[in-house]
Parts: sequence; structure tokens; C-alpha cells
Amino acid sequence: MDLSLLWVLAVVTLGAAVQGAIGFGLAVVVTPILYLHDPAWVPGPIILMGMLLSILTLVRTRAALDVGILGPALLGRIPGGILGTYLLVVASAEWLGLGIGLIVLCAVALTVRKLSVPVNRTNLFWAGTVSGVFSAIAAIGGPPMALLLNHNQSAALMRQTLSGFFLFSCVIALVLLILAGAFGWEELKRGLLLLPATWLGFAIGDRLAGRFAPERLKAATLALCTLAGTLLLGQSLFALTAG
Repeated sequence: MDLSLLWVLAVVTLGAAVQGAIGFGLAVVVTPILYLHDPAWVPGPIILMGMLLSILTLVRTRAALDVGILGPALLGRIPGGILGTYLLVVASAEWLGLGIGLIVLCAVALTVRKLSVPVNRTNLFWAGTVSGVFSAIAAIGGPPMALLLNHNQSAALMRQTLSGFFLFSCVIALVLLILAGAFGWEELKRGLLLLPATWLGFAIGDRLAGRFAPERLKAATLALCTLAGTLLLGQSLFALTAG
């Protein structure tokens, strides 16, 4: 095992631990760092990790899924996923890096904002659509849905709802990536390599959940995401202007 893979596994463990502790953070933390390291890790292998984390969270909560919320959101997830997958296939690495950097910073902004948006079928559909675009490009599909549910569900219920949404979203995203030729054996092997680190990080985060103030951990996570997103944005802009 070379140092490059050890670095990737360490980043994945950190991201999964953050998500296990506060309910979000895997893709927002991991995607910009791994894309800076090697774009081949994004988005397929990270989506595979997200699927495992969603299953672990649902097993931990053992609660029923809210079909009334998931239905419209997942319906919107399909056209959003198709658009995002198209952009992933046709865009260059530099433009994808720029898009991922902007998505990360947008995700941070949506997480920080305390907007109250009514939960209805129309808003759920559009949140699912935006989530689909974000997820296909950067494996970051949570913030649009989290913004919508933030003031309408408890933290525990929101985590459960988002986990159900992520699980079905990951299936949709992987099917679209396979159809587009953007997820094959190489991406599958990379994703499988990350699953043990994902499980380990989630277990660590689960144990740390009650030992740290959630708001402080959330603030530190958002600061790390902002730094990584800004670095990726700057690198991509430099590559585009230099070219």
C-alpha cells in the first residue's frame, strides 16, 4: 500500500467520522480534497461510499422512511441527475474542478444559512433536482435537501430522512453513471477500496457524537470545506487561464 492510497484512506476516514458525528460532511469534506489529489476518485467511488453510510445510518436509527417527502424529491432527482451526468461527461477536468469548487462553497453557504422554506411537493421536487445535479458532478447531494428540511424536522428525523434520500439517490446516480460510461470496473475497485475506511470513520464518529459540542465540530468542518473548496476553485481557475 503506497502513501498516496494511505492519504486517500485517511481523508475518507475523516469525512466518514464527521458524518457519523454530526450527520453530514462525507462528500463535502472528501470530494474537493480527493479531486485535488486525483480526479479519478470523483464522483463514482464517493457515491459508493455514500451508499454504505446511508445504510449504516438507517440501520442505526431503525425508523420508517417518510414516503411523502422522499417521493417528490426522488422524482426531481432523476432529471437533475441526467443533467449533472451530461455535464460530467462533456466537461474538461478544469471545468469540473471549477464546478466542484463552486458546489462545495455553495454547499457550505446553504448549510450556514438559516432560511425557512416550506416543505411541499414543488419545493421537494426542485430540491431533489438541484441535489441530482450536485451529486452527479461532485457526489454532494445533501445541502439542498438539508436546507429545505432544516426548520421543519428535528435533527434526528432530518438525518433519517436524508439517509433514505441518499440511499435511493446513490442508486439513481450509479445507474446514470454506468449508462453514461462514467462508472466501470476501475471506479468500482476504487470505491470498494474505500468502504473499510468509510465503515471505520462512521464507527469513530458514532462514538464521538456525544463527546464534542456539535456546533463546534460543525464550524470546524465547514471551515475545512471552505478551505478545500477555495483551493480547488483557485487551482481550476489558474489552469483555465493558463491554458
